[in-house]
Amino acid sequence: MLQEVLRPEALPVPGTRPEPAFPGPATGLVLDLLCCLPALLVLARRLIDNTFALRLAPSHLIMLLLGGWTAASVLWASDKFAAAIQSSHWCCALVLLWSTSQLVHGWLRMRVVAAVAFGLLLVLLVQGYYYRFVDLPDLQKEWRAHKEDLLKDRGLAPDSREATQMGKNIESGEVTGFSVSRNTYAAVLVLLMTISAGIVLQRIASADSPTAVVPILIGLTFGLVMLYLFVQSKTAFVTPLIAAMLLWLIWARRDSLVRHARRAYWGGVVLFLVAAAAVVGHGLRHGTLLHISLTFRWQYWVGAARVFARHPLIGIGWGNFGPFYLAARLPQAAEEPTDPHNFLVRAFVELGFVGGALMIAWMLRLWWEWCVTPPDSDPGSQASPDTGTARYRALPFFLLLSASAVALNGILSIDYSIGGAWVVLELFKRAMFLIALIAGLAMAGTRSWSGRDLDERPAPWVLYAMLVALGLFLLHNLIDFSMFEPGPMFLFALLSGGALGLKLREREAPAGSRITTLVAFGIAGIAWLLTWGAGVAPVASAESLAQQADADVRAGNAERASRELLEAFRRVPINADYAYRAEQAALLARSNPLSARQLIDAAVAADPITPRYRRARAELELATGELAAAWADYDYALQLNPNDMGLRLEYANLLREHGLGAEARRQYELALRQNDRLAPDEIKRLSPSQVEQIKRWIESLPVR
Repeated sequence: MLQEVLRPEALPVPGTRPEPAFPGPATGLVLDLLCCLPALLVLARRLIDNTFALRLAPSHLIMLLLGGWTAASVLWASDKFAAAIQSSHWCCALVLLWSTSQLVHGWLRMRVVAAVAFGLLLVLLVQGYYYRFVDLPDLQKEWRAHKEDLLKDRGLAPDSREATQMGKNIESGEVTGFSVSRNTYAAVLVLLMTISAGIVLQRIASADSPTAVVPILIGLTFGLVMLYLFVQSKTAFVTPLIAAMLLWLIWARRDSLVRHARRAYWGGVVLFLVAAAAVVGHGLRHGTLLHISLTFRWQYWVGAARVFARHPLIGIGWGNFGPFYLAARLPQAAEEPTDPHNFLVRAFVELGFVGGALMIAWMLRLWWEWCVTPPDSDPGSQASPDTGTARYRALPFFLLLSASAVALNGILSIDYSIGGAWVVLELFKRAMFLIALIAGLAMAGTRSWSGRDLDERPAPWVLYAMLVALGLFLLHNLIDFSMFEPGPMFLFALLSGGALGLKLREREAPAGSRITTLVAFGIAGIAWLLTWGAGVAPVASAESLAQQADADVRAGNAERASRELLEAFRRVPINADYAYRAEQAALLARSNPLSARQLIDAAVAADPITPRYRRARAELELATGELAAAWADYDYALQLNPNDMGLRLEYANLLREHGLGAEARRQYELALRQNDRLAPDEIKRLSPSQVEQIKRWIESLPVR
């Protein structure tokens, strides 16, 4: 229910109005550690409860190796800060999956997990509809009336590509929920709606009253309207239909699927391989896929394959795809994604063959444990360990769960320094989220709308729908990156752990020493505490300094902002962006050029493959008369991003102005060649007048 921003795009413009800050990496790390608490409590219970046994599965071991390899990739990543933050999210999500698989061992807890899914669906719909009908009209009105001021506040030129894209997003009414992309929002909606459909099917199969079914159907209806009318994600147009088809197939052929679970599993694997081979074959033959958005994905994957070929064994480091892709992308690929939009491709590119093989092995084993049910534990007839005479009061539990979640969200996601009406409005939204979450939990987690007790009855249809939903979510992530946005990632882990926990066999608690558990608890506990001190504390303090620096830049005190950003860099030296922004602030303050040079040198040293740091250093070298060094940095920046037409033209103009006509001519010719390869409707294409001007310059310049 919040969106994390790893780094701000740039320094604010002096004199502009302050804007609310999004939650940053420190917030993400805090939530990572909170999501690891259940695992520590599970281990602690094993130590003090002789009757409690840990349930282990082969997928847990593969998951441990995958998480460890992801964390190790920080060591060889170029952008170590991105690798550290994103690997923390991924590893802690895997920890949450493990702990959930220990805790969900009966239908009551599975129903609670499903109820959380339906409650989150309602929250996402409240957020989406509120934006579409309240926030968006005001935003569009302000855009049309004060476009120039809004662009100035963000440091954007009116005719820039970023300004054009910003205008398109506002005018199109794109709804993204709490996510970066509308495709992520759509993928999560489909995930939660499929589970909600399973709740409806289970209530119908249990002959529950209509009052227990209708409210959930109303929620699903609003979800479909949002999905098809306002989100406009093409993949999500298809996946709900696939979900309906699969649920109907299970309804019609459930007994046969249970008897032939292994055949169904391997049939699914073969079908996936055939489909993947068909997609790759079509792409190799035609250079495109069936739709322009899929063609963009194909271009990402071709570039990713080139990166993998250069770093085949251990990869480039988790979260480091973006800069490496720039040097490998096809000339006609105009976009600059930071993710290859395919979770398997990402594993191979960023973690090498080792990580890719672990990801495939984990997926194969996890799906085996989910779907290949032993004959004596068919979920349709399995007795639940939670059943009995005890009754679990729903309302106090749901109130505590919802209030805790929304309060934590309000603490971490609202920038209270803004004050005034904006904070009041955000608190009002959290109140709506609280109502939606409580209502969803009550509707899906009790026997009826007016029920007071948690529902502990067997719910095989909830499990079937959850497995279908998880499969469709992974299908989305074969052409999208939603699995690696932190919120959807942890939701996937929660649901995956719940499905796995219901399938794992109950074990007798082993007698005797629990030394292995004690060692695991000790190591995990020490690592958890050390992460607070060595990870969260420095990142949080550096982030606070960076936010204060933004405020100082707006207030016209760039010199102080530069010092604050330098201190932030000293506290987190793997984040090159702090040094880069400190250099930019120093230039605003007209500080000593030598000081600015040291700052940008530090940024380049901390992250040597990000082109904008090289470009910034070249601009500073030009200002100080170091022409040879400036040309070298421009050349290197273009090696890192050879298809950046704007950078190439900037370099060509500078060469022409400094009398290096032959080299300027070559750069102009390369820019025109790149322009010809772009699609006719691509917004990065040069205008006809720009092309004519460049041709005139070429004619006036000497040939090498």
